[in-house]
Amino acid sequence: MRRSRFYPLWILIIASFAASGCWDAKDIDRRTFVMGVAFDLSDTEDQLVMTIEVPVLTSFATQTHRIADTRAFVAATTGTSVAQMAARIETRTWREMFFGHTQCIILGEDLARESILPIIDFFDRNPRIDRRLALFVAQGKADEVLHIKNPLQPLVSVHLNQILNTLTNTTRVVKRNFQDNLRDLESNGDTVLPRVRSTDTELTIAGGALIKDYKFIAWLGENETRAVAFLYNRISGGVLTVNLEDILYTYAIRSASTDIKPVLKDGQLTFRINVKTEGEIIEAFYRGPGGAIEFDIPGIQSKLNQEITDEILHLLTKLQDLRTDPIGFDRLVYRHYPKFWNQHKENWKEQAWPQAKFEVTADFNIRRTGILKEVTIYERQG
Repeated sequence: MRRSRFYPLWILIIASFAASGCWDAKDIDRRTFVMGVAFDLSDTEDQLVMTIEVPVLTSFATQTHRIADTRAFVAATTGTSVAQMAARIETRTWREMFFGHTQCIILGEDLARESILPIIDFFDRNPRIDRRLALFVAQGKADEVLHIKNPLQPLVSVHLNQILNTLTNTTRVVKRNFQDNLRDLESNGDTVLPRVRSTDTELTIAGGALIKDYKFIAWLGENETRAVAFLYNRISGGVLTVNLEDILYTYAIRSASTDIKPVLKDGQLTFRINVKTEGEIIEAFYRGPGGAIEFDIPGIQSKLNQEITDEILHLLTKLQDLRTDPIGFDRLVYRHYPKFWNQHKENWKEQAWPQAKFEVTADFNIRRTGILKEVTIYERQG
């Protein structure tokens, strides 16, 4: 085979392109790395407030930097859209706004009551967004969250994400990422977002914000949020405490699964919900006279089963009263009974969903009770 005399030249050209890197790459000192972003309603009519948290990169490069020093830059601006406000901040920092490392998006309570759709639309269209970021609703103003002064973690957005990851094992909050929330919202406009509250120095994440048709309509308590986590099949840990004969038994969840099956019979739609968990007793707390009592395993399991069943039924009744379906029961009906769905899809949340029935069962399995085989109760000495 005869080679062209230009063969070595082509090799050099290809190698030069491969070594040149990305043609549109930007140095990090020409980008504003937004770690957290908060949105509120402005006092001015038809205006929004956008607040961003940006790490001061030089502080991370200085080994002698003290933890008490400032490591974050917080800036805010107003505008009528997210893109407009981002452009205004760019003119103040002379750097391109980069959301590829964003940890969280925080929505103010008043803004969320109007609609969260205009905010999330901007980030949904951005190809560089990390879909694992967390979406929060603040009880009060969202910008107040980014202004707290916490000595343990100067970057509030990182601190917020770390707390959320820790709380996954407490069942106080439902942990789902931005992509999970988008999947719910694009289906029927409903979802549950974690609630965040702030003081001058601390953050608290507990409970949830119920979103209907892209609007915040009600807060969910911690027990209601735990029921949501079971229905989302997102329980990865947590503890439950039940009272049996004046002894408080604390059960630690090690694994859990929830199965939901729709059943249509004689025109009545019923959802059969079965919760299964395995775990162990990690504490038996008692106040009273001394003695020793053996564990009543069946009795403890029965109490646990009843508590979770009641919590789930309470939540479902509340969701039906509010005409909202953040769990996605409509998608189950669509898959199992397409004909029934086609007949009721136009009025699902207003008519068909509130008339649905539920059969909830729970199966809590205690595998271990620790190294003690019985509860030993010592009489308190006066």
